[in-house]
Amino acid sequence: MVIRHRDGNNQGLLRGAAPARPTCQGCGRALVAWVRPNGSEDGPRVAVAGSCFCDRITMLPTRTRILLLQHPREQRVAIGTARMAQLALPNSRLRVGLDFAEDPEVAEVLERSTASYVLFPGASATPIEDLPRDRDVTLVVLDGTWWQARKLLKLNPAIAALPRVAFRPQKPSAYLIRREPAEFCVSTIEALAEVLKVLEPEGDRFARLLDPFHAMVARQRWFRDEVRSSRHHSTRRRRVSPRNALAARLLADWSRLVCIHGEANSWPRHHPAREAPETVHWVAHRPATEETFEAMMAPRQALADATPGHVGLSPERLRAGGTVEQWHDAWKDFTRPDDILVMWGTYYRDLAAADGLPLSVPSMNLRDEVSRLLRRRFGTVEASMDLLGATPALLSLSGRGGRRLSALVGALMSLRIPDGTDARGDALAEPLPAAVPARMS
Repeated sequence: MVIRHRDGNNQGLLRGAAPARPTCQGCGRALVAWVRPNGSEDGPRVAVAGSCFCDRITMLPTRTRILLLQHPREQRVAIGTARMAQLALPNSRLRVGLDFAEDPEVAEVLERSTASYVLFPGASATPIEDLPRDRDVTLVVLDGTWWQARKLLKLNPAIAALPRVAFRPQKPSAYLIRREPAEFCVSTIEALAEVLKVLEPEGDRFARLLDPFHAMVARQRWFRDEVRSSRHHSTRRRRVSPRNALAARLLADWSRLVCIHGEANSWPRHHPAREAPETVHWVAHRPATEETFEAMMAPRQALADATPGHVGLSPERLRAGGTVEQWHDAWKDFTRPDDILVMWGTYYRDLAAADGLPLSVPSMNLRDEVSRLLRRRFGTVEASMDLLGATPALLSLSGRGGRRLSALVGALMSLRIPDGTDARGDALAEPLPAAVPARMS
C-alpha cells in the first residue's frame, strides 16, 4: 500500500500536535485515526485503524461504460461514494468540474458511444429496464446533491441533451451516516449497483460493489457510537446557512405542506362593466403523498372577455364548472386540521377566503422565503426556477393554474434539500411520479 502524509514529511508528525494521519493513495481515506476514547477532551490520543476501504474492493468489469461527473463541492466530502465506485469499476471514469465542454476525456467517452444516457429522472426518462441489451451503452452519472446535479445539467447542454434514464430503488438507502433528503434517494454507488444489476449479464454479482460502502458506513458508525472522540462530538455551534435553515423547516413539516394556487374571473380595473374578482379555478398538491386537488367553479357573474385566455381554460369549460358549495365540500374532504398552506404570493389565498373557502390553517408565502434567500424579488414562481436549480413537478392539471402549481411544487421540493456536507444525499434516483387526484368539477 502506497501512503502519503498530509504534513508532507516522512515522519508523519505535525509540529506541536498529534501525529498526522497517513492516507491511502488509492481511496484517499485515512489509514490511521488518532482519537481520544470515551469523549475525553484532554486525554492522550491513541491510534486506531482508519477508514481505508481498499481491501474490500472487488474489481467488477462491465460492458457498460460509466462516466461519473462530480460537482467540485462533492469532491471535498470525505464520505462520498463516487470515488469508491470508480475504483471498483475498471470501465469507468471520474471527472470533477462544472463545465465539461472542453474536457477531452468526457468528449472521448461520449464520442466512442452511439448509445449514451444520463441517469437523471424526468418526464421523458426511460426506465432502466427498457434500455437496449444488444449493444454497449455509456451511462453518465452526476455526483452531488440534487441542486448540484441540476447545476451540472444546466452548465453542460451536451449532457442535458442526452436521453434520460431512471430507476426505482428496491430498498431504502443504507447510507446511515448521511441524511438523505427523501426516502427514494440513494447514494451514487447504490444507484450504480442497482442499474448495473439490470444492465449487465450476471447482474447479481454487482452486490459486491457495495462491500466497501457497507464497510465504510460501519466504520463511521463505530467512530460515532463507540470511540466518541472529541473530534466527532464538538461542542462548538455550527453556523447554519439560510438555505439549510429553510430546508430543515420544510423537512420537519413536510407531511403537513399543501401547495395551493388559484385563478380568477377578473375584469380590467377601469372596465365600465367591472365586477369584483371571483375564484374559478383552484388547484392544490400535497408533495408528501402526491395527492392532487382540482376544482373548477362556474362564474357567478358575467365572464370577463379576457379570462379564458388569461387562465388557459375555454369559456365552455369554465361555464361547465361546479358550484361554490361543491368546491367547499370537496376542499374540506381533502384538507387536514394540521395542514400548512404554501403559496406564491397571497392574492389567490385571500380571494378564496373572500369566496368563503375554509382556510383557517397556517400558511407560508414561498415568494417571500425565496426573495430573502436569493436577495431579489420575483414576480412569478417560474422566474425563480433556474436560480433555485428547480424543475416543475409532473402534475396533470389544467390551464395556467396547473402550470403555476407545478412550478410551485418544483420550487418547494428543491428548497427542502439541504446544500451542505452534514445533511445531504449524493444520489440520483427518483420514483416515477404517480399523482393521486382528488378532483371536483
